[in-house]
Amino acid sequence: MSTSNDLQKLNSVLDSFIVQKTIPSLRSILEEPITHHLRNTQEIPLINLDLIISNLEEMNIMSAVYIKCVGDIHMGVLLYLPEEESKTLAAKLLGKPISSELAGIATSSISEIGNILTASLINAISIDMGYKICSSVPGYAVEFFRTLLEAVVSDFGNEFDTLVVSNVELHGVNSGIGIHILLIQDPSEVKKLVI
Repeated sequence: MSTSNDLQKLNSVLDSFIVQKTIPSLRSILEEPITHHLRNTQEIPLINLDLIISNLEEMNIMSAVYIKCVGDIHMGVLLYLPEEESKTLAAKLLGKPISSELAGIATSSISEIGNILTASLINAISIDMGYKICSSVPGYAVEFFRTLLEAVVSDFGNEFDTLVVSNVELHGVNSGIGIHILLIQDPSEVKKLVI
């Protein structure tokens, strides 16, 4: 079990990496200012995933990218946004409306954003703390948020019956595009980032 003090420290550490690396990466991709909010990092019982899921997320089908990070640090990174908003994002990236012929390219572009934003965070952790971390190939899915979250949680062999979850919200100031990122870790990993 992580202490409240450890979770606050983890929140601060992750926020500093997001500000230093992730926001500049997204700002460059979207070519607009980015605002962000990192909700308090929590340790959540696996039997109570509803603590992560808001009513809005429960009702929406999400486009999501999942990347598993392994090595000295183990972390799951789930980037998601409502499916309709993902089409707006893909159209902005491609510079034209998404047609059925471009659907595959749109999926690829969303996956690549997930890859870039995850790499920005993981590289910042690696450089600052000296950890060796590798990330998986992005997995892309369009599904209800609960189904996505259950798949991610099943990826963790958790002896504690809890996970530490940090919820990041990124917003394009001009476009209004909102991207959510869940950073998920076993409680045993927290001490590695708050030393």
